[in-house]
Amino acid sequence: MRLITSSVWRKNQESVRLDRWISPEKVSFFYATCVALAEYVAGSEEIFVERMNQRAQELGMRDTHFVNTNGLPVADHYSSAYDIALMSMKLCEFEETRQWFTAWQDTITVGLPGKEKEFGLTNTNKLIRAYDGCDGIKTGFTSEAGYCLSASATRGDTRLIAVALGSETSKIRNGEVAKMLDYGFANYETVVLAEKGQIMGKVQIDRGEPASVNGVTEQRITALVGKGEKDSVRKKVTIDDTVPLPLKKGQKIGSISIWQGKEKIAEYPIIAESAVEKASFRTLVSRLAKAAFS
Repeated sequence: MRLITSSVWRKNQESVRLDRWISPEKVSFFYATCVALAEYVAGSEEIFVERMNQRAQELGMRDTHFVNTNGLPVADHYSSAYDIALMSMKLCEFEETRQWFTAWQDTITVGLPGKEKEFGLTNTNKLIRAYDGCDGIKTGFTSEAGYCLSASATRGDTRLIAVALGSETSKIRNGEVAKMLDYGFANYETVVLAEKGQIMGKVQIDRGEPASVNGVTEQRITALVGKGEKDSVRKKVTIDDTVPLPLKKGQKIGSISIWQGKEKIAEYPIIAESAVEKASFRTLVSRLAKAAFS
């Protein structure tokens, strides 16, 4: 990995654990860290940026185009508040990233053996301590973009994300985000429709071993609704009549659709809880015999 020294106090030939590169990047943004990690993962920053744009399209980020890995101003590098919210929502799915976001302070030791020096780092997202339930995510500033923040907050089953871009000061940025979160918690609530791994049905597979498999949810399924509208949300479970063999664990075997009134608002896969192999000829004969004499 190439080490870039201007922002992270690194010296040539100095080795650093990868997790120590990532953690301070989330607490106090180091632009050079992004470039070095991109080169390590993809071979070059340019190839990594291509992957970033591909992933952005997969997440539905239609108003985003990346040119570099660190967000510094450059022509044709842009995004929107909505797209940043989509990206933030995806990041919040990973437990390890949530731990990075909520860390208030951290330290990093730099320098060659015998010349180490420890630096203290503080989270630039002051809402972590100032706003009830705030658990992320990331601040940003350039002279072109102004003061920016994507923040998340969790209370009970409800997690909300608010994004502010182009603020004149960090105080204004934090205030606007807090207002959006306040509005959300005051006017909306979360309906929990299924927990991750919850059994939603069973498929009989006559020629399989075993002869049946549970269909389970791939993730926790929730719906955000207006206060007092919980009863308007329902779920519909569809399990496939037949499945291909062999069947892999985690393979889609159905779906669960979420409806609010007459409108379908979301759909999620139902997956196989375990693998199913093709039953042997001996197993099939044994089953037929048992069925004939039962």
